[in-house]
Amino acid sequence: MKNLFFILFFLLNCPSFFADNGRVVHIAWAQNKDGSIQNASLPNHGLQVFEQRNQFLNYKDPNNPLFKIRYSWLGIDWTIVHLLALLFTITLQILTFKRINRRMTQSRFFKRWSFRLLKLFLWFAVFAGNAGAIWAIDFYNTQIHFRYHQLSDFQHASMATLEKQRHNRTYFISKETNRISHQLYIKSKHKWHTQRALPVLHFQLKKNGKLYFKYDKRYFKPHPDSSRVLASSQLFVFHRQQANGKDSALIYQLENKQLVAFEFKKDRPKRLLLMVNGYRPISTSQDPEKALQAINDKGLERPRSKNLIFGTDLFHYWPQQNFIAVLENRLATERTFFADGHHSVRTSNHRSLLQFISGASLYPNPCRATHTCSTTKIANQQEVRTYQLLATKSNKEGFTQRYRAGKQAGRNLLQELKKNGNDTQNDTLYVVSHSMGHAYFLGIASVLKGKIQLGAYFAFAPENPKGKTLPAHLKPLVKQYGTKLYGPQRHAPCQQDGVAPQWRISGLPPEQQFSFPKALRARLGYFSSHYIGYYTWVFEIPRGKPGYIGLL
Repeated sequence: MKNLFFILFFLLNCPSFFADNGRVVHIAWAQNKDGSIQNASLPNHGLQVFEQRNQFLNYKDPNNPLFKIRYSWLGIDWTIVHLLALLFTITLQILTFKRINRRMTQSRFFKRWSFRLLKLFLWFAVFAGNAGAIWAIDFYNTQIHFRYHQLSDFQHASMATLEKQRHNRTYFISKETNRISHQLYIKSKHKWHTQRALPVLHFQLKKNGKLYFKYDKRYFKPHPDSSRVLASSQLFVFHRQQANGKDSALIYQLENKQLVAFEFKKDRPKRLLLMVNGYRPISTSQDPEKALQAINDKGLERPRSKNLIFGTDLFHYWPQQNFIAVLENRLATERTFFADGHHSVRTSNHRSLLQFISGASLYPNPCRATHTCSTTKIANQQEVRTYQLLATKSNKEGFTQRYRAGKQAGRNLLQELKKNGNDTQNDTLYVVSHSMGHAYFLGIASVLKGKIQLGAYFAFAPENPKGKTLPAHLKPLVKQYGTKLYGPQRHAPCQQDGVAPQWRISGLPPEQQFSFPKALRARLGYFSSHYIGYYTWVFEIPRGKPGYIGLL
């Protein structure tokens, strides 16, 4: 029974953190009566950075009956305006069809068939018209009505109150975006307004020290005499008029919620390491009672990845000394990034947490001597082949969900690497993934293709390795580590990785899959074969031998 909870094997206290990448920076300031920004003399010039994430927060406008968001469906935030638009178009359609039907009854044979063809055409027009009406209203809501909008529920509210209530679904609903942007929260005359803005915010700093927000742009000039450059991250430009009448501009970017000077062009080639973790359980206890108590207290699963890139292992997922430090030393990397591939068990081959726990409870423990695990007795003493208890049927939909989430993380990784005008094509990236991190990295790789050099990809116990065929440009760079599910060198049923059964990654040549040594019997089993802390054996592979990790 205790082995059932060995899946909960990482210490994962979720700390509060801030990533210096993400599609949208949420930032606030308060204005004086003349429109100048309050506390402009402070280090951050009166700007309060709330967070950086991949979503806008749409105000639900609960006190406005027309524009109050009632629910979300098909990617649309539905309001009464949407329903009124639909009602109007449907009414026109009904009246039109009634008139056609009346004309049909008064017409001869051939003309009646002409009207029938007209009705068929109109049915297509009906669907297109309704879809067009919904799209037009949604476009108006997101791009016009909610682009600059008063937060009527937050009059006289403090900045701290607004920051806290932004996470209240009564008032706000998140909206994913791929574009680099800002969401502004501006307080003027005791009223808060929110505004979507482009990635470069321009401010005017007067001689008397007063600071004014002027406009937002997609481009900026790194130097006064240079041409415009498309911003690859959120920037803040402060204009000041010199004595000779010329404009001088200071450019800042964010670093841990603080404005720091932007320095353009740092092109020295670098070696980089990216660690992509997998599923993050809710508890680490191997004691069933304690594990169940943690699940009851904290919920069944942690929220899925926010698709941001971090500079530290915030979730304490990876063994530091025996894993990360060894990788950094062998690959001679200068900087390490961490991506979070965590998603619900629903996206795995197990398809639900209940099904996973049920399957794990039936699976036999590792044999102590001679293997007698080829068959297993389940309910009603029915005997089945043990291999049949493994979740080997590929969950394509779940894999695709993680793959798409990884694409967003890939955009954020590029944003992080391109800061200060860095040319990422000069850099070399080495990647290590574990479990669910495999699907997530394939999404990242699809975004990075042609934008950075990939040195190697090391996939440890990939979950659902059959979920997607490796792209041709990745095949020579991939090495897969774990147990073997089939072939002459396959492991015994009791030694298999039950968390993520180890088929070879689709499209990977057999010589690039490396097996968990059978001599390490104590490290093999349904849960043990998946535990990343037991994969230090890969560093014992000698230089020059297949599977060696390091620079050759």
